[in-house]
Amino acid sequence: MSSYDKNSIKRFAIKTCYYLITLASIALAAWALYYAFRCVEIHFAYWVVVYVAIAAYLLLAIKFARSRRRGFHKFLAHSFLLQLIPIVASVLIFCVVPRMPNRVIERVEQEEFGPYKPLQGKVSTYERAFNDMQDVQKRAALTNGLPPFESRAQIEEQYRELRRKKTLVKIETNSKYVVRPLTYSAPYVVPKVEELLDDIADLFQQKTQSNTRFMVTSVLRTEEDIKKLKRVNGNASSASCHCNATTIDISYARFDQDLFRPRDGYQLRLALAQTLHELRKAGRCYVKRERKQYCYHITVR
Repeated sequence: MSSYDKNSIKRFAIKTCYYLITLASIALAAWALYYAFRCVEIHFAYWVVVYVAIAAYLLLAIKFARSRRRGFHKFLAHSFLLQLIPIVASVLIFCVVPRMPNRVIERVEQEEFGPYKPLQGKVSTYERAFNDMQDVQKRAALTNGLPPFESRAQIEEQYRELRRKKTLVKIETNSKYVVRPLTYSAPYVVPKVEELLDDIADLFQQKTQSNTRFMVTSVLRTEEDIKKLKRVNGNASSASCHCNATTIDISYARFDQDLFRPRDGYQLRLALAQTLHELRKAGRCYVKRERKQYCYHITVR
């Protein structure tokens, strides 16, 4: 291999490394801005200025990269300068921002919640009581629910009329809980379930002293959904309480954490277990813990 070829390969390798480092430094700056955006209250006008500056920086970088008049040494020097700008900006953001969120967090805690005290007790103590079996829950589902639907198309056809009669409502992600993307069910329940969900969420957030949200993982299943589910889960049954719009599954393994007041995963699970225990004891619902699906199977009473 000639010396010319070796130099060309070397130049190409160095050039590629500089491109990668430049991209990494831009990514670092983007993360710093996202961190600042989530943690600090900054006036909208300032964010406009910041994003205009970023756009100008990117245009400058693209223009320079496409220019063929500059020598290789000038390219390296200028590339280093392009990297230096976002790196210095990121360092400045990370130096300034951590001091500001503390005040924001303190204000949020003082206005919205009191000082947090970890919950006492064990999850297993409450979960041992969550043994309401299928026959008990099915009786409640038949009493409080609707006849099974054949398909989701049938739900859509009848929903407007059922909603007018206040016998079926649609639940969606909100400030209290998250409705996960549903593959084998539809987000429709009887009004009593919606009220129960709101009460569970209010009590759960009160116990965690945060805006953390639990996740609803399964809701109303049609006969069509049951057939599809049987292909992946042999235990799926057309006699399931989910068919009557009275039953939901809530995950005890995953939560949508509050950014300002994050909680330990065990504390969140304990808070959810305590919440369901209190509502179950008050005669509001039946609860069964499902180990394989990592969720609580809850039917309204």
